[in-house]
Amino acid sequence: MVAIGCLALLIFPILGLIAGGIYAGRSGAEWGAATGLALAMALSGAMGWALVKAARQR
Repeated sequence: MVAIGCLALLIFPILGLIAGGIYAGRSGAEWGAATGLALAMALSGAMGWALVKAARQR
């Protein structure tokens, strides 16, 4: 689970940068990268929260 969150921090901003650049140019690339980073941070936080919750149930 943790590896998915770590990889998402690299992959989502890059994918957002590419997609935003294709659809809306430089400004879209910036917004796409920021959106990808925010989504990756949320996914990483959710994975971390789930890991802590699972560890406390034992």
